[in-house]
Amino acid sequence: LGHHGDDAMETLLLNMIHGGVMKGMPARYRSTSRDMHVIRPLIACVERDIAEFSREMEFPILPCNLCECQEDLHRGRVKLLCDAMESMNPQARKNVITAMGNVRPSHLLDGELRVACALDRVT
Repeated sequence: LGHHGDDAMETLLLNMIHGGVMKGMPARYRSTSRDMHVIRPLIACVERDIAEFSREMEFPILPCNLCECQEDLHRGRVKLLCDAMESMNPQARKNVITAMGNVRPSHLLDGELRVACALDRVT
């Protein structure tokens, strides 16, 4: 799939804001409903870098406006949040994408995760 790091970061933030869960997009997973593996090879890449590379290589860029044509989605607002984060630190997007693969369970409050990592349930 064409999902990239910005998509994963936006999904993580949306899930945290609206669902109270730290859940992004996995780089690879098995879809049992379709009996297939889904692979997202661009998950660690920033959208801007992909677009720049595509222009340099003269690849066509096909716009995706699927999210924009669905009502009541907050992804556009989360993109603005990501822009604001980047105004604080130009590496913010890359840092958040990196952080999704650099988790410290000892610093989180999920009791089940802590137990799975052989930590005390209570922080």
